[in-house]
Amino acid sequence: MISFDRYNIAVMVEAGFIYLGMQHFPEAKKVFEGVVTLAPDDDIPLVALGNAEFCQGNFKKAQRHYEEALELNPKSIFAKVYMGEALFFEGKRDEAIEVLKAVKTKDAKGAAGGFATVLLNAIHDGFVPKMIKNSEKKVPHATKKKVSKR
Repeated sequence: MISFDRYNIAVMVEAGFIYLGMQHFPEAKKVFEGVVTLAPDDDIPLVALGNAEFCQGNFKKAQRHYEEALELNPKSIFAKVYMGEALFFEGKRDEAIEVLKAVKTKDAKGAAGGFATVLLNAIHDGFVPKMIKNSEKKVPHATKKKVSKR
């Protein structure tokens, strides 16, 4: 097997995220799947693959990748926070809140903790994910519940 250092793995993952940002989902998934093959003991490519699925509205598939990442690294804070996000968008609000609160506690000053805080605040403020169809693709969409003002 060819050995790759973390820098090269990071560069390849970044290339996948560039495809993801351009909404070239098949290409992003291929890059991430390739990195998973090259770095089978690294949780980050699995998290990235989960993110590619999430961006396409495939929340259950995303969760499976996050679970695989957590099997490799039970302390993977990014796998946990993205799992919370995927659970929320799938409609599992209470389960998502539990996961997000745990991330916020564990990583209070870090990026994952900050993301968890933003998601928890959005949930508290009435943010409700809603799936819409957009030319044969499912994409996440959110609406804000109307709050009556007295």
